[in-house]
Amino acid sequence: MADSKLWLQHLASSLRVSRQVAYLYHLEEDRYEFIGDVMGVLGLPEESFPKNKDDFKNMVSAEDLVARQLSIAEALSKVTEKEKTFTLRYKLSRADGTLVPVIETGIARHEVESKKTTIQSLMALDVETIQQQKRLNRKMEFRNTASSAFSGSEGRRSLLDELEKTVSEGKEKAGFLILVGLDRMSLVNEIYGSNFADDLINLVEKMLKVLISDKAEMFHVSGDVFGLLFKDRNPGEMHDIAHEILEVFYNHSLEIQERAIHQVVSIGGIRLPQKEISGSSLLSRAELALNDAKNKGRGCFIEYSERLGEEINNFRDVLTIGDTFLRGFKDGRVKMAFQGIVNSRTNNISFHECLIRLIDENGEVHSAGQFIEAIEKMGLTRLVDNFATREALRELKDFPTISLSVNVSNHTFTDPDWLKVLTMELRDHPDVASRLIVEITESVVMSDVNQTMRVIRAVQDLGCKIALDDFGAGQTAFTQLKDLSLDIVKIDKSFVREMEKEENKLFIRTLHSMASAMDLETVGKGAETLAEADLLAKDGIDHIQGFVYGLPSMDRPWIFPHVPIDLTDVTKQ
Repeated sequence: MADSKLWLQHLASSLRVSRQVAYLYHLEEDRYEFIGDVMGVLGLPEESFPKNKDDFKNMVSAEDLVARQLSIAEALSKVTEKEKTFTLRYKLSRADGTLVPVIETGIARHEVESKKTTIQSLMALDVETIQQQKRLNRKMEFRNTASSAFSGSEGRRSLLDELEKTVSEGKEKAGFLILVGLDRMSLVNEIYGSNFADDLINLVEKMLKVLISDKAEMFHVSGDVFGLLFKDRNPGEMHDIAHEILEVFYNHSLEIQERAIHQVVSIGGIRLPQKEISGSSLLSRAELALNDAKNKGRGCFIEYSERLGEEINNFRDVLTIGDTFLRGFKDGRVKMAFQGIVNSRTNNISFHECLIRLIDENGEVHSAGQFIEAIEKMGLTRLVDNFATREALRELKDFPTISLSVNVSNHTFTDPDWLKVLTMELRDHPDVASRLIVEITESVVMSDVNQTMRVIRAVQDLGCKIALDDFGAGQTAFTQLKDLSLDIVKIDKSFVREMEKEENKLFIRTLHSMASAMDLETVGKGAETLAEADLLAKDGIDHIQGFVYGLPSMDRPWIFPHVPIDLTDVTKQ
């Protein structure tokens, strides 16, 4: 025991000398143990290290959080088979709001006897990235040093100090903060060179000082962003002052190195003080408003509002849903459900569509509509699509009499890795390929028509069919159907659910006529009543999908078949 304690002390000392930190994470207990240079790497006192998963997530920068979660989830998903190692690069957000690049190398282990899963990891400052930033800063000749790019510039730290004072004073009408960002500085640097970009930033700084005079304090927050702190001013003035600054840059060209250019700026602002938030949160919210101004076309002013705050909360919800899905995926609670598509002439099942379902920890089943948006925002669609494809192929190989369709997103369909896996699985199984239908949406087509057509041909060469889902909901025209060389077109349910409208009837009849001429099969989606199914059949639609013929079920009907019901007489009533 004494030797063990002595060894840990030696390890901690060695880690501090090498500016590294190690942690042990107990998955079932959701508990971290840290040892080493906690202050040097994490920027925290040793006793304040992250205690659980949520603490750690709060330290990871927003732009890197999803990627890190995915990598950790992938490691954990394979840990039951063997130990899984991983290496990650990302940025940590320190308590003062500054970012530090780190490298994390770890290993996930699962003890079969104790049924305990752990992650052992070593974290260190990403020296290579820091050196790259130093070289970049020297090239740009900015006054900020390389260390300040990661530890927070002097101007940023000074602004944070002033904001903390303002918050602590809590004065009414204390003022407002404006962030002025120069637009497209990377292009300026690329076209005119670093010296020109440096001169431009210096000139903008001088112009802002003249514009604000003694009305505000100015801070150089980062390379191309300036903060203007207006104290003891009516927050209602913020809008007018921001637009005065915009107007100056709109109407005046800047003379730099005997060249005249127009430099547009974007502005984000926030009223002070905001209740119960820190100075770093105030600055973060102003930066959120500035980013929103850039996203809305640049050259405009956006004030932080509850709407932007709600976007943050919505993203938190997205992360929560995504995290729940990843846990379910790891635990084997992501399943397939199947819905039959019925032949309108024979009333027999033509094929089944594969649909994703998540079973939560309480056993409740959730349809894709409850989590798919979060999955898309977190970039998990490839994970879901690959899972659905593998499951569909397994069913087709095990049951040679069934046909299945599987939905594939635009990111996955044009992903060479997905096509490579599909090719390897089907190359020697033409009997399986002939029973697989790959469903794509109009967004897949519109994202890159030429690439989509190439992948369609490759998938069809394997022997599969291609279906265009939700036709009519997007921008694909009738004339594009022939060019795409599709096999099946599925009509969006909005046309089926409102078939009493004459324009919808005309759409369905026109589609059927053109599909017949191009040897395309048609599917009417969303039929909920026998009357709707009957109208689709009378209009010549080949297959019908909807609740009228049954809800999606996780029970595989080819194992527990139901006796087919001939609805011909019923639909005629």
